[in-house]
Amino acid sequence: MAQLWAIRHGQASLFSTDYDVLSERGEAQARDLGAHLAGAGVHFDRLFSGPAKRQKDTASLAREAAAKVEGVTPWPEPVVVEGLDEHDAFGMMSRVVPKLADDPEIKPLQAGIAEAKDRRERSRGFQRLFEAVMTRWLRGEIDAEDAETWPAFKARVLEALETVVSIPAPAKRIAAFSSVGPLAVLLQRALNTEDLPSFQTAWRIRNASITRFEFSARAGASRLTLDGFNTLPHLPNPDTWTFR
Repeated sequence: MAQLWAIRHGQASLFSTDYDVLSERGEAQARDLGAHLAGAGVHFDRLFSGPAKRQKDTASLAREAAAKVEGVTPWPEPVVVEGLDEHDAFGMMSRVVPKLADDPEIKPLQAGIAEAKDRRERSRGFQRLFEAVMTRWLRGEIDAEDAETWPAFKARVLEALETVVSIPAPAKRIAAFSSVGPLAVLLQRALNTEDLPSFQTAWRIRNASITRFEFSARAGASRLTLDGFNTLPHLPNPDTWTFR
């Protein structure tokens, strides 16, 4: 059996001009990840990343930190796989939420964000609003003009998964740096769960955390088994854990 280490990007820049930039904490999370894994003797035969800046930078910073550990064989250069990109959640929110301004569920959630007293409270409020919109997206209630549809998103992530796991022998361990949405699809494939529960589980995935899968090189993604979920061995201090 081979291993796929699916790694979520480090903390990005929520509520800033460009979300797709790692925060200082996100950069530190990525470096701590690489240094810890290399120090523990973990080597990857292949490295993959989604095309988003936060995904690519997490992979690069982790790789650079790993290379600084004495006696460690350098990790391979990350290969960008377009299908590992997140869906355009923020674009969808910006287009959909104004259309639902008077919705009895959405309106109070928007008000809660506006009334938030600090970043943490605002982040929690945003997550509640995000989940409400995402639930409608998964049910097919969002117009295709406002967002990539859930079936289309799922199909491209699964196609990317097949690309990632189609590795030549004797490769045994690969890493893929991505985001919550694609990780939800991987969890669904491994656990055979319904759409919403798959995302509800994935929404618990922290920045720069590791979710491990085992797969058969012969069977590819059709035989994908969850082997570890949302682990942060490189971040022993819970104060450094983040979701956004």
